[in-house]
Amino acid sequence: SFPEKNATMMRYLAIALCLFGTALGQDDMPDFGNMPGFGDKPCPNFRCSSGYTPVQKSRSKFVSKGCSKMGGGMMMMAGGGGGEKYSMCCDMWHACYQTCGASKKSCDEGFKTCSERVCGGDGECKKGADMNSMMLGMGGCNLYDQGQYAGCECTKKSSVEEKRAAAIRGFYKKWSPESVEKADNLAKKADSNGKMAALFRKLVTKYPKSIKVEVDDEMKMYQDMMNKAKDDKGGDDSDEHDEF
Repeated sequence: SFPEKNATMMRYLAIALCLFGTALGQDDMPDFGNMPGFGDKPCPNFRCSSGYTPVQKSRSKFVSKGCSKMGGGMMMMAGGGGGEKYSMCCDMWHACYQTCGASKKSCDEGFKTCSERVCGGDGECKKGADMNSMMLGMGGCNLYDQGQYAGCECTKKSSVEEKRAAAIRGFYKKWSPESVEKADNLAKKADSNGKMAALFRKLVTKYPKSIKVEVDDEMKMYQDMMNKAKDDKGGDDSDEHDEF
């Protein structure tokens, strides 16, 4: 749609300007602080109409398209090419955005904490993770909104506990069948969106295989272009040698 394309263009423009500002110096960085999803301006939570509450879908699917897709895919322009040491942190970040009730800020901070732990004293690893973190502060709300839309469903308030139990039960049934009986009790304890989100983040962290890692189409196209450029260059070199 036009609004979505317009938002994407604005986000790319903002990131490009910030990268330019970084090259000039910190004092020259443009200020996008009043735009949701940029800087400290929070993204609004997923909302339902009156009488309904957002609940994690009972058949939740957590999908990650890797570190290159963070910040709207602009990591490709910044040199992110996949295979990062902290890739598991990127996967957790994607899953967090798809966890109903999780705030964008908590997901972004979770990535920073995870990448700092994984990178340790590895300078190159920290450099890449810091670039990802910077992109998160300039990515807008589009990816977060998409994730919440994919993970949430609106439920009548009278059925919320039942729906929460069904979501927990569905997760355990697939990833830890022996724990299915815990679902009802956990649903009673997770009696708010925040508590339910925290529970699912713990479950996904404990069972990382619950995240399906997919190749990002844009990243694949970028890598194919780079590989073709290398092949063409190699072919040119071979032709030059053949002339002698």
